[in-house]
Amino acid sequence: MNVVDLSDWNENVDWSRFIDHGIGGVIMKISEGRTLSELFAKNIAGAAARGIPWGVYCFSHAQTTERAEEEAQVVIDALETLGYGAPDLGIWFDVEAPEVIGQDSDDVTAVCSAFISACNAAGYSAGIYASLSTLTDCINVNDLADYVPYWCAQYAEKCDFLDYYPDNRLAGWQYTDSYIIDGNTYDMSVWY
Repeated sequence: MNVVDLSDWNENVDWSRFIDHGIGGVIMKISEGRTLSELFAKNIAGAAARGIPWGVYCFSHAQTTERAEEEAQVVIDALETLGYGAPDLGIWFDVEAPEVIGQDSDDVTAVCSAFISACNAAGYSAGIYASLSTLTDCINVNDLADYVPYWCAQYAEKCDFLDYYPDNRLAGWQYTDSYIIDGNTYDMSVWY
């Protein structure tokens, strides 16, 4: 399935054009750190009204496990307020901010685990979104639970995540940040 991700840069989404382009799912930015995104509720409502599977992501700034748990709680509270239930495509912890990935890999791994555990404890599926280089160089993937799903960004001919982590769960591969629909640019992923 083809999945686009949306942030506050993607205003005025033409949902019918997504369907025309074979988009089967959408993952919306719900928050940055502990601050809610401006368009998440509008975008979730748009996807839900058209029966398009959706998920959400939190662009993290967490440098401690406590901060990661706070970021998770912001996401959980927002989803519960909207009342659509658990997102079909899950909650994603976006690990790319320099202050996050610049830490010791044990600390980055602990932050990821804290976010995922908080979401799981509230009844939501959660995973990690990161570039392949972040997953191999900044996070101790093998120290996280086997059930943790990954959404790997690697702009290449194929995704090499499973070459490094054959026993882990690859949920999606973001293969470009330049997919064009009607003159608008989107990040595009293949969802498994």
